[in-house]
Amino acid sequence: MEQLSDFLASDPIYMAVAVVLSLIILFGVIKKLFKLVVVAAAVLVLWIAYTTWSGEKVSIESAVDKATEVYEEGKESIDKVKDDFIENIKEKKKLD
Repeated sequence: MEQLSDFLASDPIYMAVAVVLSLIILFGVIKKLFKLVVVAAAVLVLWIAYTTWSGEKVSIESAVDKATEVYEEGKESIDKVKDDFIENIKEKKKLD
């Protein structure tokens, strides 16, 4: 790592190229995060509209409860996939 930093510090052109590449990567990440926030906000607005039109009461507590429920279901699914993957690896090792 020191060699890389010494290499970049030795020539300003290399440093400029590294800074430009870093900025491109940073802006790309920020752009993706912004898109994620916009999509999440759109889903939230659609959920509020749906619950309002369907006659349900909109509250923060119900939103948190629903998000927690979905999170737990997703967590269980991920655990199941992980366990299945581990079992498949063990079976393949037994076959070899």
